[in-house]
Amino acid sequence: LLDHMGKVRECIDLLGEGLVNYYQGDYHNFSKITKKISEIEHEADIIKSNLRNHLPSSLFMPVDKGKFMWALREQDAILDHADNLAHMLNMRRTKIPEELQDVFIAHSKLVMKTVKAMEDAVQNIKDLVETSFVKRERDQTKEFIYKVHEFEYKADTKKFDMTKGIYKLEKDLEPMDVYHLLKIADWVDDIADHAENVADWLRAMIAR
Repeated sequence: LLDHMGKVRECIDLLGEGLVNYYQGDYHNFSKITKKISEIEHEADIIKSNLRNHLPSSLFMPVDKGKFMWALREQDAILDHADNLAHMLNMRRTKIPEELQDVFIAHSKLVMKTVKAMEDAVQNIKDLVETSFVKRERDQTKEFIYKVHEFEYKADTKKFDMTKGIYKLEKDLEPMDVYHLLKIADWVDDIADHAENVADWLRAMIAR
């Protein structure tokens, strides 16, 4: 699970940097970034498949096996969304209006912070299991989970500002541009939603 999370981190770090440049109209290296994200997503799929293939029914785990696989699926959804987003942006390079660039960048950074907080929480799983869920480790995990929800809420709020800004400029934009701008906002925000789902799994696990 932590190896798979490493691929999530690698992918999101790459996407976060690429989005800032893209939003500012710099598409110079975006094709390379898109290709690299696809490669990372494929590597993560191999880890996911190996993990699924090595969880026999007889294997005893300190957490519910079904919920464990659900968390893996939610982690993987982050990679899927990042890959799909990068390809969509690369296929149609929609110019972000200058008036909206700051809010788009602020939103992407909040989404990346949401994923980073989720990573911190997932990394703490090892310590949780090794210490048999002692209070100190549980409390630390709860702090990470709180940060996930805090950043996700801020990202949602920023997305609302993005949507308002897009509609405010609607008359000055081509219909397909409006559609793609709204789609970009949705797909980037979806990444934070899946990160929050992983955090919710962790919260349920330590509350047992």
